Amino acid sequence: MIVFDQVSFWYNDRSETSFKLKEVSFSLEKGCVNGIIGGNGSGKSTVARLMVGLMPVNSGTVNVLGKDPYQQLSHSGFLAGIIFQNPENQIVGATVEEDLAFGLENLGLSHAEMHCRIIETAARFGLSNMLREPVANLSGGQKQLLCIASVLVMEPAWVIFDEPTSHLDPWSRLEFWKIIDEFVHHHDLGVVVVSQLAEDLNRFEKILGFSGGSLVFQGSRHEFRQAGDELHQHFNYPESWKFEQLLASQNV
Repeated sequence: MIVFDQVSFWYNDRSETSFKLKEVSFSLEKGCVNGIIGGNGSGKSTVARLMVGLMPVNSGTVNVLGKDPYQQLSHSGFLAGIIFQNPENQIVGATVEEDLAFGLENLGLSHAEMHCRIIETAARFGLSNMLREPVANLSGGQKQLLCIASVLVMEPAWVIFDEPTSHLDPWSRLEFWKIIDEFVHHHDLGVVVVSQLAEDLNRFEKILGFSGGSLVFQGSRHEFRQAGDELHQHFNYPESWKFEQLLASQNV
């Protein structure tokens, strides 16, 4: 479980206009697709980074599996890993194998265990024949798969995806969501997806909605759809939802 208890965070305490995350509290559990939504500057990406311990909170507490991810950063692969939207910002190895090995080396695993994990993870993501391939030769989709594999090879309890579908075409998005469904419903892995793409709302089972550094909604997708216009003004809706609302209004 991921638990935020009265968490506040700010980047610049000297400026009245600087971003602030304001006493946010929520909990997320495995077994469903957890979505974090909001516009630019809403706080969603800040929450994602706090989840994996990339920075400390200013007040309150963050717990992943009962531990503070910032204090456990050297072993964060076992707690939570993050996958950013741009693979170029995350890949560090010159070859596929080197990139898969990087996190394992930081965890201090033996050479034998590293080898086994790399072979198993490469097979899982269709990268077995590409281990010695230079990363520069990979397609955009292959680089994204490598980023996911490089986090999962460390066997985290949770994986946070930060804007993973924003630059994908419709077919690649379908493949991405197939992978997410496999993680959530067939493996013991917690998944959080951060997105401002309206269509992704169709995939989320639990939703956290942020606006201006405040958590303005937490609940199921059904509860989100049933919320009033006062909430909806903060977020983009899928076109399919708008069409269904239009049909419903005409049938009244």
